[in-house]
Amino acid sequence: HHRTLPPSYGNGGILLIGGGQEGGRRAGTENVPYIVGMGRAAELLGTKNTDSGGVVMVQLEANAAHMEAMRRRLLQNLTSQLGGSHQVKPNGPSDPAHRLPNTLSVGLRNVHSGQLLANIGHEVAASAGAACHSNDEDSISAVLRAMKVPMEFAAGTLRLSVGPSTTKEDIDQAADIICQEAKRQ
Repeated sequence: HHRTLPPSYGNGGILLIGGGQEGGRRAGTENVPYIVGMGRAAELLGTKNTDSGGVVMVQLEANAAHMEAMRRRLLQNLTSQLGGSHQVKPNGPSDPAHRLPNTLSVGLRNVHSGQLLANIGHEVAASAGAACHSNDEDSISAVLRAMKVPMEFAAGTLRLSVGPSTTKEDIDQAADIICQEAKRQ
């Protein structure tokens, strides 16, 4: 439903469609603290820092490089601990440069990701399947099917994320926990 404005607020036409905030004068309320926070985050990401080798990098680039290194380490740990590339398959573009730096979608052969996460979810934050996966645990997401992920890997797909503050120790510990549970299956 929409509200019209009294003549003192305009020519009596519809200003915004939605709820009746501000006594019916407009719809919607901006979340000012979040807007300020997003502005500050953008400002911080644009700052320049000098790394230990004297190279000046924009913080956004430094964060992306760090997260990519952590994602790569996580994939390497999973692959080496679970028996190689015939047991662990990253989903997505074959060229890692075309993947998100902070996200690893990986299929573990003949593992049930829902069961794995039920057993380790209190230790490792991860998701099963694709981001748009339904809650039906026995189905494979349309995204994984469209990506032609083989069934033996799709059922064991995990989505793992890293961040600017993720450490090598965090990665190693998470990989150890995941691998121990995967081997139980």
